[in-house]
Amino acid sequence: MTLSRNVLGGAVALLAVLALTFGGRAVAASATLSAADRLAAVRAIEDKIGKTYVFAERRAPIVARLEQALAAHRYDVADPDVFAQRITEDLQAVSHDGHLYFDSDPGEYAASLAPPKSDKGLGAYYRAVSLREHSGLTRLDILPGNIRYLKLTAFHWTPRVTAAAYDDAARFLKDGDAVIFDLRENGGGDSDAADYFSKAFVRPGHKQYYVLVDGHVASAAEAVAYGLQQEHAATIVGSTTYGAANNNRKFPIAPCFILSVSYHRPVNPISGTNWEGVGVKPDIAVPASQALDAAMLAALDKLGAAPNLKPETRAEYRWARIGVEARLHPVTIARAPLQALAGTYGTITLRLTDDGLRLDRADRPRWQQDLLLTPMTADGVFGVESFDDLRVRLTGSTLELLHGSEAEREVFPRDAASGAAASP
Repeated sequence: MTLSRNVLGGAVALLAVLALTFGGRAVAASATLSAADRLAAVRAIEDKIGKTYVFAERRAPIVARLEQALAAHRYDVADPDVFAQRITEDLQAVSHDGHLYFDSDPGEYAASLAPPKSDKGLGAYYRAVSLREHSGLTRLDILPGNIRYLKLTAFHWTPRVTAAAYDDAARFLKDGDAVIFDLRENGGGDSDAADYFSKAFVRPGHKQYYVLVDGHVASAAEAVAYGLQQEHAATIVGSTTYGAANNNRKFPIAPCFILSVSYHRPVNPISGTNWEGVGVKPDIAVPASQALDAAMLAALDKLGAAPNLKPETRAEYRWARIGVEARLHPVTIARAPLQALAGTYGTITLRLTDDGLRLDRADRPRWQQDLLLTPMTADGVFGVESFDDLRVRLTGSTLELLHGSEAEREVFPRDAASGAAASP
């Protein structure tokens, strides 16, 4: 279950590579459509929709729309991409179905016509996509507070290969205090991969799970988010997804096209419906660009509220929370208070410049100098440029370097003769 690459956008470069790999070069080089090509393509589309489209009552209106456009010479274009785009616009204007689309895709078209088990067939085509993108698992990370993170760009599936990749990632994620799955911009993919996702990664009741979504999330990716939400197995964070639920099949249409047709309407056993047309609505609604921080903040607050935490663990969550809160709600400190903090603190000098306080440390000549301090809290905690886990606390009388926690610190008293230092 994948949306059109015209909708997804991000997969176009990879598909272009595969078009050449799977015999698309010859097709693409001569892909100027004749009137006969266009008429034959429209008739083939109408035939597939008439026999396959899941909503029988919409078949005739869709065909009528295509016939009207054909008669109005809307499809009289030689460029396959323009032709496919116009067909898709007309299909979706009537159906409002994200899985009913028409793509110019020489690579997948050639693979569809090749013997299925050959090295040019669809199995090899999708395997190449999967292997090139590591089955869509593109990033694993440990975030502050031991929150484990996985980025999934697509739900690719290659038997055995994808299952092994998922299982490897699951071993990494299982030791996290909470887990964030980032599905933003994931347009879907293979339902086998989506089904295996929950089996591999989610163990309800064992830890907190968060799923990041946006308006580009569609199809199989929506199925994952929707299913976990209905089961109360994960918290969905971000903006409402695309809204494409129907299952689709793909058909090659000469001379270089792929037609996707919805053939089945899934129904969730809990909700009794699905997300078609409405999308998956997040539990925590924030702009997609803030979804990761919003999920981290929710996770840290819940983790930090747990009873019987070790003091050092609670401090770790508190430390991580300050960084997240500072990104979500940036702190601004007026120039006059910053001017009062500038000065000399032992081997460290703070200078006030146009962009804020800058730090030099004389006893660390191999450090990067002239480091910009960014306010994190209103009471004097600053982040340090180029350091992920070093902070500065300024009290007016001391400068404290905090190394990854409140407890690990170096204290530098302010020089008694030090005045506020400023530079233009």
